[in-house]
Amino acid sequence: MTRRGAIIVGGLLLGGCLGGPRPVERYRLVPAPVAHPAATAATTAESGASSLPTLTVEPYATSGIYADPQIVFRLGETTYGTYPNREWAVPLGTMLADATLEVMRAIPALRARVADERASSSSDLVWRGVVQQFEEVDRGNQVSAAVRLDAALVRVPGDSVIWQGTVGLEQPVPEATMGAIVDSLSSLTSGAIVQLLAGARGALTAHTLRLSRTR
Repeated sequence: MTRRGAIIVGGLLLGGCLGGPRPVERYRLVPAPVAHPAATAATTAESGASSLPTLTVEPYATSGIYADPQIVFRLGETTYGTYPNREWAVPLGTMLADATLEVMRAIPALRARVADERASSSSDLVWRGVVQQFEEVDRGNQVSAAVRLDAALVRVPGDSVIWQGTVGLEQPVPEATMGAIVDSLSSLTSGAIVQLLAGARGALTAHTLRLSRTR
């Protein structure tokens, strides 16, 4: 067992010996800003909002331990666990959808009108994400944060996929505190979403041009 793993296990045992579970700590992602949102509105007005597709972002799909509210940690490459008293204040899939909406609305070159999941029935496209990794990583004395997200652009008529991609990022955490880990996960979330959107840009532009010819 790594030193970090021993600290985690020891803390859990100590908490049990001192009279029950520790108070629950709840955290929320705060993705880094990408650009000034006003730039998107100006670009949309110039390009003609009526000709742009409406893009809805659905909550990201989570499975296994990522579907639970507890924050996930990994020891090395193959051993996973969750903190019993540290969890997300909002479901992870919902926070990632919110982060994606913020990034989309802040990118001037994004040729789409962005809506939340409540507008999916009237949208031209849907952004569907899947969480593959989202965790603290402990390797001996080194603590990192790791994020890997899959995403797809789906055309609503026919539910056909016009683009899909995946981005995985990892970075060391400056200090082994949960606040620093959540900050790193927030930063990686923004970076992964920006890269996914860059990959989807060609398909989105092609769909926009096709749509403009039919309207």
